[in-house]
Amino acid sequence: MVLKNLLAVLLVVFLVGCATAPQKLNVAPVLALDTLKGVVTPIELVISDNRKNEEILGYRNAKEQAEIGFTGSVAKSLGERIQAALIYQGIDMTKGPQPFTRLEIQLHKLNYFTPDETWVSSIEMTAEILLVVNRGDATIKKRFKANRKQDVVTAPNKEFNEKFMNTILSELLNKALNDNEIVNFLK
Repeated sequence: MVLKNLLAVLLVVFLVGCATAPQKLNVAPVLALDTLKGVVTPIELVISDNRKNEEILGYRNAKEQAEIGFTGSVAKSLGERIQAALIYQGIDMTKGPQPFTRLEIQLHKLNYFTPDETWVSSIEMTAEILLVVNRGDATIKKRFKANRKQDVVTAPNKEFNEKFMNTILSELLNKALNDNEIVNFLK
């Protein structure tokens, strides 16, 4: 009888341990914008999150259980990181009497998903942004995309998912903001 009760308790503990819990991730891409050193025209930075649901990155399994969300606004977090990286390169971010360049980054996709409903064996992320740069009457628009896939043994923990998300955001933003056409337009 004691053994039967012990097995029942162990089974409950095991099943609770298998349940996936919601996660809140911190958006913190790492930016390297050395190619923008020497930009002399002040930049006005505008970030917008144009996804249908700004609160959710995705779900920890294909059954749409256990949301993966964010600790704060994605647009605000990206804006703070990008602004800090631009200022680090010596770019003036204050609007004065002189003409400025408007750099708008629109987030159109940032999705996390697992393709298999029965067992989390891989995760995938897609991200897409549109850069719109205006100076006077001249405008340039350019779309950038990134995809990542990773095979996993179990549903990843918060730290893994946070690093995975920030890696794709870092790759995407660095690719976009170091793009030759964008850099030349900004200079």
